[in-house]
Amino acid sequence: MTRRILILAILALTLGQLPIARAWDEDGHAIVTYLAHDALGKELPDWVRSEKYRKRLVYLSAEPDRWRGQHNVHLDHVNNPDHYLDIELLLDFGLTLETMPPLRRAYTDHIAMHKAHHAGLKMPKIEDKDKAYVHHVPGLLAHEIAELQWTIAAGWTQLKTFEAHPDRVSQEMLENARENIIYHMGIISHYVGDGAQPLHLTKHFNGWVGDNPQAFTTDKSFHAFIDDDVVRLHQINYDDLKARVLPARTVNNEHYWREILGYLRESNELVGPLYELEKSGRLRQARGKQFIEGRLLAAGSMLAGIWNAAYEGAVIDEFRVKRLKERYPKEPGRKAKTNDKAKTMEKSE
Repeated sequence: MTRRILILAILALTLGQLPIARAWDEDGHAIVTYLAHDALGKELPDWVRSEKYRKRLVYLSAEPDRWRGQHNVHLDHVNNPDHYLDIELLLDFGLTLETMPPLRRAYTDHIAMHKAHHAGLKMPKIEDKDKAYVHHVPGLLAHEIAELQWTIAAGWTQLKTFEAHPDRVSQEMLENARENIIYHMGIISHYVGDGAQPLHLTKHFNGWVGDNPQAFTTDKSFHAFIDDDVVRLHQINYDDLKARVLPARTVNNEHYWREILGYLRESNELVGPLYELEKSGRLRQARGKQFIEGRLLAAGSMLAGIWNAAYEGAVIDEFRVKRLKERYPKEPGRKAKTNDKAKTMEKSE
C-alpha cells in the first residue's frame, strides 16, 4: 500500500503540471519537413518532389497543433496524447518501452486493467479537469506514428492500383489519391518532429520533477523555450542546414515498430544532456545550437525513412481492381454513361 501511495503521489506531482506540449512550433516542423523532402528515396515518383507538394507538406506539418485551437473535448481527447510518450511513466503501469503493446487499444486496455487492479487508480470521468485524458495515459506518440505510416502506405496502394488500370480511372481519381497521400505525409511529419524533441519523451517535459540531486531547472517555461525560443535565439533555419541533410534512415516494414521505438528511445536518452546544457548555460551558446540542429536533422532523416517505407509498403488492392472492372465507366453515385470504348473493353474481357 505504501508503494501504491508513493506512485500516486509521483503521478499527481508530475502529471498535474502538464502543459499543452507543442514541439518546435511551426518553424521547427517546417525545417524537419524540408530536410526530409530533400532526403526522399529516388524510387518515389517525381510529382512528390514538386514545389507545389513541398509547400503543402510544410503547411501540413503544423496541422495537429492547430487542432488544439478548437478547444473541443472530443478532438483534444484523441489528439493531445498522440504528441508525447513519457517513457519513465510506463513503469507505473508495469510496462517498458520494449514491452509496450504495439496496438493502440491493447496498450490502453492494459493501462485500464492495471488501474482497475490497483487501489486509488480511478478511471477518469468527463467532469475531471483532465478532459483531454492526458493525465491518464503515458502517451501515444509511437502508436500515432506507426498508424500514420501505414495510412500513407494504404494511400500508395490505392494510387498504385489506379495507375495499374489507367483505362478504368479518371484523372480526378488519380489526383485525389495523390492529395490523400500528401495529406497524411504532412500530418506524420508533425509527430516524427515531436519525437525528436527530448521533452516529448519524458515526465520531465516542462522542468525537472521529483528528486533533483543535480539541481536541474524546474522552470515551467522550459518546454516552450526548447520548442520555439531556442530556435529563434540561434536563428536556426533550413537554408543553413540543407547542406548537412542526413540520408533517409532505414525503416524496415517488417520491423517498423521496433525502429520507431528506437528513434524515440534516442530522444529520451538526450533528456539529461539537454538539462545539463541548460544548467551550464551552454544551451544559449554554440553547443546548444549544435544540439538543437542535431535533433532537427535526426527528425528529417527519420521522416524521410518512414515516407520511403510507406511507399515500399504499397500493394495492389485486388478488391478495388474488381470494383473498377465492375463499375467502369460508371461514376460513383451516378448513372453509367454510354462509352463505346468501355463497351468494347467489357466485351473483350
